[in-house]
Amino acid sequence: MKQKIFFALLVVGAIAVNIIGIFNENFWLEQSGKLLFILPLLAYYYKRLPVGNYNLYAFLFFLISATSLTFFHQIWFFSYISIGLFIGCYIFLIREAIKHTEYEKGSRFMSLYFVIVVAIYAYLLSLHVLELERNLRDTFLFFYYIIYYLNILILAITALIYYLNSFSKKSVFFMCLTIAFIFADVFRDMKVFYFPDLSIEIVGSLIRFAAIKLALLFFVTPEKKLRLLHLV
Repeated sequence: MKQKIFFALLVVGAIAVNIIGIFNENFWLEQSGKLLFILPLLAYYYKRLPVGNYNLYAFLFFLISATSLTFFHQIWFFSYISIGLFIGCYIFLIREAIKHTEYEKGSRFMSLYFVIVVAIYAYLLSLHVLELERNLRDTFLFFYYIIYYLNILILAITALIYYLNSFSKKSVFFMCLTIAFIFADVFRDMKVFYFPDLSIEIVGSLIRFAAIKLALLFFVTPEKKLRLLHLV
């Protein structure tokens, strides 16, 4: 119990460091809070982390590497590399979800529902990418963002298929972390390309923290299919 409280205090402290950095417009303090948030979570879940899970350790490697490189985003091509590493995070999340997905043929109604939801996802993300084009003078960076958001779209489609076929606690965590990462990325882009608003920065950081927490819960939670829905 004391250990749980200790790690919880470290996590809260990391969040506080991040928010203080945002308030004071201190970039290094803000990014330090993001990195420090991950470490106590890993220490807390260390004994529950599945041994030999390649997707988990690859996800953690890309996540920590991408977060670390944000400190040097103005140097060389580190900003591009950081975006690529975040793409790697999503790829290994997708791989882990696919590993636990057992496809079941559903009704035509639910298949239509699935197509409509995916179409809405794709439409909204395409609007966001088109807005980015107006603010990006670098063609290469724009196409880089297209690849990034295509990856997010695949992540969303995977989450929906996994959730509808599994309806397990693990799939709920995956669906929630996917939604959290999508919103965190959109809020990040709003800060960078549209207007730097304090509330957007804080909310975006908190959502990203929640996404990382949910990702670890997803990996440490065993798959126990309830077999209540076979919708897609």
